[in-house]
Amino acid sequence: MRKSLLSLLLAFFAASVTALEIEQIDPAMAARPADSESMTWHLPYEAPMKLFGFPWFDVEGKYARLPMNNLPAQVTQYKDDGTAVAVEADKCGALILSPYTAGGQVRFRTDSSCIAIHAEVASAYPMYHMTCIGKSGFDTYIKIGEQWKCVGLSRMEVNVPEYTANMVSGLKREMRDVAINFPLYTAVKSVAIGLDKDAAIEAPTPFHDDRPIVFYGTSITPGGCATRPGMASSHILSRMLDREVINEGFSGSGRGEPEIASMLSDIPNAALYILDYAANSSVGEYKTTLPKFIDILRAKHPDTPILLVSATPQDRDINAFERPHVRISGMRDTAKEECQKRNAAGDKNIFFFDIYALWLQRDFWEYEVDGVHLTDMGFLQFAQDIAPEIKKILGE
Repeated sequence: MRKSLLSLLLAFFAASVTALEIEQIDPAMAARPADSESMTWHLPYEAPMKLFGFPWFDVEGKYARLPMNNLPAQVTQYKDDGTAVAVEADKCGALILSPYTAGGQVRFRTDSSCIAIHAEVASAYPMYHMTCIGKSGFDTYIKIGEQWKCVGLSRMEVNVPEYTANMVSGLKREMRDVAINFPLYTAVKSVAIGLDKDAAIEAPTPFHDDRPIVFYGTSITPGGCATRPGMASSHILSRMLDREVINEGFSGSGRGEPEIASMLSDIPNAALYILDYAANSSVGEYKTTLPKFIDILRAKHPDTPILLVSATPQDRDINAFERPHVRISGMRDTAKEECQKRNAAGDKNIFFFDIYALWLQRDFWEYEVDGVHLTDMGFLQFAQDIAPEIKKILGE
């Protein structure tokens, strides 16, 4: 009898807590809709605002990471034994995910006291290991002195694909650089930025070098699973290096397809290509695709530095704590050997960075959400580890 009464009380308490929304307890967690009437709305592609991270926007007018008007009907993938397989475009993950806006950013200068966002995204459903803000929201940075500081984000309702949200208010009315980062894991159908009606707007302070870094990789590259957009490694590196970083990472789908390499080779004036797609491949597949991918880039960019990066260690293998991950370590060796072979043949602008060996010396599992994808700690550590290598390659 006593046990039954206790069970009833616990059930009643659980139902009461479930029915009570958390923002009723903690107002800091509530969504923050913007006061649209007090603002003027601006499109991020109209001067003096400036878009970054979408190489084909000026031609196509689309927030996308690949040329949507000129996608191939098929792409070539490879089996573990090196056999080529033609894959239809509607089954190629990289082409399907190319409208996802990871790495996209709008920059400008303003003296507005508040900044709001009105956006419509393709999907706003939550994922078990990633926040709604990271997946389908925006965040805002302002430059204070020489440092970028995150001052706000789009606090929107969960699973609502169109929203208007106040990101930051109460700023001192003085001119400052602003950067607004696009969602990591969804497409953006439309977006407008709300500022004070009397706010001044100017072109952003230019990057110290207008040549972009092109970063090609796996689901980790576009920010799986950062809590907000600005915590993806590409954005952290952009702030660290004061450069545009074009994010060409595709979940489970950056597999070194030659057609993707050809599209990336069309990006003009790249300062550096980073190839970090090993984790999506088998060892045999990687041995086949890596030389082909480099050759395609070299055909148009004979002297542009190329940095090969090993995959980070993964603890989804139950033995990862006792011995190296066989597949990941095998591809690490492949990249290292490819770099050495090309260096010996005279290409001194191919480099290899072994983050796998570096992270094995640390508590790398604390860098990961699910044994594969990174936490914010992991993204920050990745950027801090690789930034000195990039600076050395670029002579900075």
